[in-house]
Amino acid sequence: MSGKMDELKALAAVILWNSKHFDTCDIADALGVGEDAVCRTIQAARHIQRGGT
Repeated sequence: MSGKMDELKALAAVILWNSKHFDTCDIADALGVGEDAVCRTIQAARHIQRGGT
């Protein structure tokens, strides 16, 4: 596990993912974080979008 991302990198990960031009590995490499952190961030964003808290 790579740990946490800061807010700016998390926002960038979600924006890049939503563009549908990048996969999680590409995003992780671009942001200098672990792919697991990108996956967790995307999952959290989806949960919030569905109305989760």
